[in-house]
Amino acid sequence: MNRCLICRTQNVEDVLDLGRQPIANRFLPTADAPEAVFPMVIGQCQACGMVQSLKPVAVNEVVPRVDWISYNEPEGHLDAFVEKLCHLPGITRESVIGGVTFKDDTTLARFNKKGFTRTWRVNPREDLDILDSRCGAEMIQDRLTCDAAEKIVQKYGAADLVIVRHVFEHAYDPYLFLQAIKKLIHPDGYIVLEVPDCSRAFDRHDYTTLWEEHILYFTPVTFQECFARMGFSLCRYERYPYLFEDSLIAVVQPLERTDAVETSADLQEKERKRIKIFADNLSGQSRRLRMYLKEYRRDQGKIALFGAGHLACAFVNFLGLKEDIAFFVDDNSNKKGLFMPGSRLPIYGSHSLLEEHIKLCLLSLNPLSEEKVIANNKNFTDQGGTFKSIFPASKHVLELLAVVDEEHKHAHQGL
Repeated sequence: MNRCLICRTQNVEDVLDLGRQPIANRFLPTADAPEAVFPMVIGQCQACGMVQSLKPVAVNEVVPRVDWISYNEPEGHLDAFVEKLCHLPGITRESVIGGVTFKDDTTLARFNKKGFTRTWRVNPREDLDILDSRCGAEMIQDRLTCDAAEKIVQKYGAADLVIVRHVFEHAYDPYLFLQAIKKLIHPDGYIVLEVPDCSRAFDRHDYTTLWEEHILYFTPVTFQECFARMGFSLCRYERYPYLFEDSLIAVVQPLERTDAVETSADLQEKERKRIKIFADNLSGQSRRLRMYLKEYRRDQGKIALFGAGHLACAFVNFLGLKEDIAFFVDDNSNKKGLFMPGSRLPIYGSHSLLEEHIKLCLLSLNPLSEEKVIANNKNFTDQGGTFKSIFPASKHVLELLAVVDEEHKHAHQGL
């Protein structure tokens, strides 16, 4: 048994061992370049249900080696949510609103537009001594200690509300991270945390949700219950639906004392069953996909994968598909000519779909990008090529990967 990062008990069981995997942001200059790999083991706490990485890669290893990698978080819900934050008890236009990373800039801008002028955001270089501009959430969660937080407050002043978007899931020690964030606010201040919801990925057996940069994998149940275990009260909880991955948001305040928290037996069993099925299905899914793609190559022709990002990297490496994919496609000039981590497959531009006589192109893109790519490659489809998504939530999903999820089918109609 391992120690849970949330409830801090020795109740975490190994549920999925993915073997030694590469860092998804380390593209290779040549097909035979040396590559570092690291163990990737996922566990689940049998007491609180939290899914977590059991062998996190060292922070300095996760930092990208190039400066052109970027990640975009969903923002369609921010206007509505900021409006709700403006009406929290004690929050006025005189309140101080703080942010932790660049991911919070657009939220702070929305506060500014509503007349909140007293805003600040942590400066990685000046406040956390992070000199490498390539560093992101992985380094900020490491450097934002209680001592650093006290210096930040001395510089900017304590906040009435601090925004922390898409960093908490990267926290190697979530308890200490929240203790540091707590020092950024007044005793009766608020902390706003946003994380991705992994429940649909678990239910739909989407293994691309697993990523070496994420330490915690939240579901609505484990997210809402984790705060009381770490000394915070949940003032407001929101779940904003998106086609692939919902956003979970909690507004919390410090508690004077922490009482014991017990998850109901039914919810505990549901969380354990969800992850067990997810883990147990991997080998079967890999086998079915490899058989399908092998037969497709034999009967129809070559297969490529569009989108050379960490999701596509996980899809090929975790499911053992490198023998079935001819190459990756990406029109990012920084990526073309490089090779993918793990599989060592080359990255070409979209022109190669026709030049290399591809018959099936798998998509690892978000919904808006899917439609754009399909429209921009009409010559490919006109000549008999087919686009299919690797994501169960996509309307273009490869039929073999489709999983019926009635709850989210209805929730996302029209998106």
